[in-house]
Amino acid sequence: MLLCESGLRLYVASRGWTPNCYATGLTFFVPDENAGHTLRPNLVLRSSAYDIQTNSLGLRGGPVEKQKPEDVYRIAVLGGSSVFGYLVPEGQDSCCLLEELLNESGGWHGKKVEVLNGGVPGFNMTQVRHRYEQTIAPLDPDLVILYLGWNDSKLAIAKSPQSINQTPPAPSWTNRLFAKSTLYGLVRFRLFPAAAPQFAPPADASTQITTEGAQAFRNDLEELLASIRQSDAQAVISTQLMAANPGCENLERYLGETPPQIETNQMIGRWITQTMRDVAEASATPLFDVANEVPCQPDLLGDAIHLTREGHRQVAVAWANDLAAMQP
Repeated sequence: MLLCESGLRLYVASRGWTPNCYATGLTFFVPDENAGHTLRPNLVLRSSAYDIQTNSLGLRGGPVEKQKPEDVYRIAVLGGSSVFGYLVPEGQDSCCLLEELLNESGGWHGKKVEVLNGGVPGFNMTQVRHRYEQTIAPLDPDLVILYLGWNDSKLAIAKSPQSINQTPPAPSWTNRLFAKSTLYGLVRFRLFPAAAPQFAPPADASTQITTEGAQAFRNDLEELLASIRQSDAQAVISTQLMAANPGCENLERYLGETPPQIETNQMIGRWITQTMRDVAEASATPLFDVANEVPCQPDLLGDAIHLTREGHRQVAVAWANDLAAMQP
């Protein structure tokens, strides 16, 4: 086994990959007292599919000064894997592209712009709020964009929202230890992989948004907005580009295997989008309506919710245009 491990590490190194290239899901996360789990700081992951790194704060991208420089306008983008951008290599997520666009056009409010990628794959709004309060707020962001909602779809359809664990734990320490082995990653995740993740809620024709779930969804969003405002940052709500949006072309396959399931998941996604709009209006929060501004096309989405490189670029352009409209 030691010989196999050594030989396999030499092979992945020759490809420019990191030893954790096969056990991706296990290497992403570490325990967090409040959120259950969070991104591993100083993560480096390279394989045929991934080119990802996090800094010492567990944010995707390069180093960030904890003390914001006086000449910097700091924007944070919060959400799940759609923000994190695991389908694109380093420097190609919407946050990096937004930073480039704003700085190329002269910055913001006379300052250089810095955009923080606060996305964590799988995070719901409760976990996002904990992450914001613990990690992002101390970095003194001036503006916070919320690009989220889909990961809370299970909450919205729940009859008993209180029964849902909103802060699930990280993989066990034993799994995280095994993930350090390239051989284990190859056997467990390449030769005998589990079922592929499903990015639509397990819906059938009878699934619907519940009164209790809808209220819990709104409550979580309003609590997140309140937390951002308490830190003296400007909150912005952004709708998401997803396969459930009206007018999507040839993306129904990502929403289910049968017409009733597809239709139900479309309904759930559209309810989420409209609720984000409604909460933005009711709370006087600026809205970046990406669902209306970016066309829903196959080349922009790699599945139901995850943006391709071109998708990230178009979302960044939409955000930049919306920010320009906000500027006095």
